[in-house]
Formats: sequence, structure tokens, C-alpha cells
Amino acid sequence: MNKTNMLSANKIKLYEMTSNRWTTKDKITQYKGLIKLYTRDRKIMEIDSAVAEKKQSRELKKMQKDIDQNRKDLDNAIRGDKQKLRNTLADHREMQLAYQNSQPQKVIEMVEQVNFNKRKSRDLLQYKKKLKTEKLIALKLKYAQLEDILKFEGLSWASMLPCERQAHIITGKVQEAIIKKEAATVIRQSYKEMIGIMKKDALYFDAILTVIRNDGVAQGKCMINATKLGQLATEYLDDRKQDFEFLEKMIKKDLITRRHDLNNVHNYLYGFTSNIKNLLRRDSDINLGKVQLKPSESFIELKNGLCDVEATLGYLKHAIFVPNLEAIYPCLQEQLTQKERLTEMVQKCEESRDQLLKKSQHVALKKSEQANTMVETTTQYKESKKDLKHELNILNEKHRQLKKKMENRHKLMAKIRTSLKHLQLLSTLVSTSDKNLLKNLHNLETGQPNAPEPEENDCVKIIPELVKKFTKLAQNYKDLLKGNDRDEGYKRFEYLMHEATKNSLIESVFVDTHLLTRDDIKKQSDEIVQANQVSEDMVPHQKKKRNWS
Repeated sequence: MNKTNMLSANKIKLYEMTSNRWTTKDKITQYKGLIKLYTRDRKIMEIDSAVAEKKQSRELKKMQKDIDQNRKDLDNAIRGDKQKLRNTLADHREMQLAYQNSQPQKVIEMVEQVNFNKRKSRDLLQYKKKLKTEKLIALKLKYAQLEDILKFEGLSWASMLPCERQAHIITGKVQEAIIKKEAATVIRQSYKEMIGIMKKDALYFDAILTVIRNDGVAQGKCMINATKLGQLATEYLDDRKQDFEFLEKMIKKDLITRRHDLNNVHNYLYGFTSNIKNLLRRDSDINLGKVQLKPSESFIELKNGLCDVEATLGYLKHAIFVPNLEAIYPCLQEQLTQKERLTEMVQKCEESRDQLLKKSQHVALKKSEQANTMVETTTQYKESKKDLKHELNILNEKHRQLKKKMENRHKLMAKIRTSLKHLQLLSTLVSTSDKNLLKNLHNLETGQPNAPEPEENDCVKIIPELVKKFTKLAQNYKDLLKGNDRDEGYKRFEYLMHEATKNSLIESVFVDTHLLTRDDIKKQSDEIVQANQVSEDMVPHQKKKRNWS
């Protein structure tokens, strides 16, 4: 009580207020200073306590946010991160709508099930395609047989020449090999496309499964870390709660003490103000208060003018959108500059507008003159224009027809060249010289492959060679091999065609749309046989041989 009582004996003794040298006014001034000092200390303590309270509340809010975030991470680790799952399935709209709210393990199972169903449907389609391909090949073979029967219905096998029989047999085998080659090429291309699609699907689904597995591992790690952080946060929160409770008790106790002291000070001030009349000394007005003089009229006018100027400057500041009053003058100067520039631009635009109006009037005048003075020439010009358009259309039609003829001619030349190359390939077994024949027979006996002949691309040079070989083949038809040798020769030819087909399948396959059809090959074979046929008078008499049909 004595510590807060400013009029106590200890305070008076401490500040030497009992001295006779002190006047009552000095003592009052001293007491006012002590009261201000006490008030300042109290405000400082209140500010410090408010700052500490704000800091602690801020830390508590931060801890609460961390706890909420950890709870969210723990929930994502336990139940799965839904946002990450949605981002993973964002490229597939249907899968995202179906599985965005499901568990990751369930999504993995459903994706594997969908993949399994698609593979089953793909295998079923492949099997159906294989059956249809086999059926198509069988129908093509049957169609070729029926076509042969229909085309050669009046001819008999016994009435044909041996060279014709051999040519028909070779042509049929070549056509059969070409059909098998085309079927194998189509099947190979189909399998390539299916394997490519399967590889893409496998890579895509493997990537999805890898991402989901990594997500599960990351979620497990996040769950463990969240558990550890939750335990540490709980311990830290308990410690902070205990500290907060202790500080709360201390602050409440301090506030009670301060409230008690403030009540005492208020009572003291109330008693002091009620008795202050007896302590004051009557002095002059100069010593007791301030003298206030009335302002003059000029000062009032100056003050009003200053207020008007400030209001005007504030209005300009808000109108021009400048940060301070010093920037108003540069903005006004810039506006004047822009005004001058825009005025010059307006003048130029008006001048250009006048010029354009004059030009448009001049053009309208010229147009009216042309329409009124050149009627006959205009009709002649229109008629000549129609004639020229008609001639141009005729020339375009001729050009289109010539272009079409050239394309047909190029296609025909390509077909002829391909046919010649086929015939050259078929005639590789026919030798025109005895040396090459002996060499080929020696290679056949020893099993060594024949040396490849140089490839000839000039069709003009291929035709004489083909004529020479087929002429020799037609002349020597009487010297055919015996039955066993003929079977062996046919087997060798089939083996050769099988090897050629196998090599063509292994190497890169090129499909030519201008290949000869079976009818074209047969027609060319008939023409070659008729051109090189020997008359019956020149053929010596020989015994009739058995048919090998």
C-alpha cells in the first residue's frame, strides 16, 4: 500500500518533499510527474503483455494449421490421395468418371480386368480374322479353278501340245505361288499391326501400373512420416498447453494486482482533485494559463485560400490517378503534349479524308462516262470473253484427256515391264548355250548354287533374250525328260518357287498395284506359244507318250 501511495511518508522522504524550500506548486508538479511516470510504466507493461499474447496466439494458430495439414496427409495416406488419382486418370475421361472416388487398389484391379477383357476380345477378333482369311484363300483358289474350267471348256488335255501342257502347269503353279505370297504378305502385315498395337497397350498399362505402385509406396512413407509428426506435434502441443496455462495463471494474477493498484490510484486522484482547491496559489493569469488571441481577417482569408488550393489539388490528384501532388504538373504537361499530337493527327486524317472523297467522286464520274460512251465495245468485249472461255474449256478438256491417256500408257508400260521381268525370272531355267547348260547341270549335281545373272532393266534387251529362250524351249519339246526326271524337275521347280517366296517374305515386302493378273499372264503365254509354234510337217514321228495330268 505504501509503495503505491504517493503522499506516504516514505515517498515524501524519498523525494525530499518535506523541505521548506519546496512550494506547493512545485510539490504538485512533482506529484504530476510521478503519476505520469507510473502511467507510462503501466502502459509499457500492458503493451509487452499484449505483444506476448499476440505472439503466443499466432504460434497456436500455426500449430493448429500444421495439425490440420498432418491430419489431411494422414487421411490421404490411409484412404489414398484422391487428387493424385484424378490427375493420373485425367487423360481418360471415362476412367476418371468411373474410378475417381474409388480406392487405388480397386482402381488397379478394375484396370487389369478391363485390360483382360480387351485382350480376350482382341484374341477373338484375331481368330475370326484368321478363319475369314483361310476362307478367302480357299474361295480364291476355287474361283481360279472354276474360271479355268469356264475358259477352257472346249479344250481337252489330250489335244494340247506338250509345251502347252507344261506352260499351263507352270503358269498355274506360278499363279498359286503368287496367291500364297499375297496371302502371306497380308497376314504378315496384319500381325505386324496387331503386335504394334499390343506393344503400345502394354507400355501404356505398364506405365499406369508403375505410377500407381509408386503412388502406393509414397503414400505408405507419407503415412509413417505423418504418424511420427503427429506424435511429435501432440507432445509439443501438450508442452505448449502447460506453458500457456502457467502464463495464463501468472497474467491473471498480475492483472488482479494491477487492477487493485489502479483502484487505489483512482481513489488517490479523486481525493487529490477534491482537495486541490485548497493547495492552489492565486497568481496572475499569465502564470496560470495560456492567452489565446483572435486570428486576424487576413489570416482567415489565407487559411481559406489554402484549404481551397488543397481541395483543388486533391481533386486533380484523384482525377489524374497520381500517387502524390508533385506528379500533377508533369502529367498536365504530358496531356498538353498528347493534345497537340492528336490535333495534328486529326488534321492529317481530315486532309486524307478530303482527298479520298475527291478520288471517289472522280471514279464515279469516270464510271458514268464509260457506261454511257462505250456501249458497243462493251458488248463486243463480253462476246469475245465468252468465246475465249469456251475455247479455254475445250483446251482444258483436251489437256485432261491427254493426261489420262498418258497415265494409262504409263500404267500399261509398267505392266509390260513387270510381265517381262516375270517371264525373265521364269526363263532362268532355260539355257541358250551349251556351256551354261553343262555348268548348271554340274552345279545341280554337286548341290552348288548357280551364279546370279546380271540384272537387265532395259525391256528392249529383255525381249530378244526371251524370244530366243522360248524358241529353243518350243523346238526342243520333243526331247522332254522321262517320267522320273520330269517329276524331279517339277519338284526342283516347286522348291525354287518355295525358296523365292520365303526370301520375299523375309525381306522387305513391296506391294505393286500394277502387277499382272492371272488372265494377262495366260494370254501372254498363249501368244508366245502361238508365235513360236512349229508346224506339224517339220515334227518327226514319235511314239505317243502318257499324259501326266
